[in-house]
Amino acid sequence: MALAKAKSWDTGTAAAGFLWDGPNPRANLLLQHGLGEYSERYVWQYNQLIPKLVARGFNVYAIDLPGHGESAGVRGLVDLNEALMLHLSARTAIESSLPLVLFGHSLGGLVTAASVVSNPSGIDAVVLSSSAMQEPSKRWERMLSKLVTAINPEGDMPLPRPGEECLTRDLELLKLIAADDKMYHGKARNLVAKTVLEISDFVWQKVDQWSVPTLLIHGDKDLSTNHKNSIMLFEKLPASDKKLRIYEGGYHELLNDLDKALVERELFDWLESKI
Repeated sequence: MALAKAKSWDTGTAAAGFLWDGPNPRANLLLQHGLGEYSERYVWQYNQLIPKLVARGFNVYAIDLPGHGESAGVRGLVDLNEALMLHLSARTAIESSLPLVLFGHSLGGLVTAASVVSNPSGIDAVVLSSSAMQEPSKRWERMLSKLVTAINPEGDMPLPRPGEECLTRDLELLKLIAADDKMYHGKARNLVAKTVLEISDFVWQKVDQWSVPTLLIHGDKDLSTNHKNSIMLFEKLPASDKKLRIYEGGYHELLNDLDKALVERELFDWLESKI
């Protein structure tokens, strides 16, 4: 699906911003990528999500987090507290009377969740895809993450994590991912792991303020993030309009996985019902 090159979007921050817009938009969507990836990847991967959104009347806004894509920084290194501030600034920079949808994948899903509880105003719908939400942290986890981050914030987190083979069951797509030099292919860094715990705890502390219509999607064979945390978040959400969809056998990147056509159809059906 052909799509014009993204326009540069100034969010008033150092983060690289992008805009894909159409002639007759019905809504705005702010997309937040996950760890190690970048915004423009959603043009040619993820079942070409951005072109399909634009074709359906969405203006798509996105930012590359520090250390990712076109934004400066050590590759793969981001403090999620800073990422949250960047996301809130990006929301403010979208000046429009159109409905606003937030879409966050993986680490971007956690950032998006924190953005919602920080300021729920002006949001018409939220989609959290394979969110990196963690269960409320334990004291030893906080102590360990603080210690290793103080020693070496850029170092690999000391706990085992799966590799890119857990992103999708599509073997040809895995080859493309491995060859993509704009991706960060290493493990999560200590600073990322520490602030994932902090931001997850922040969301749990303020989840009772969540009233926005929300769709949570996750695969039950996702080894990069835990679908049980999406179930827990769904159960805690006080929003009256909420939906949880767990895809049997699904890996981490659902719109890159074998059931991508089904995921796409259900995603757009839900979005259409909200705008």
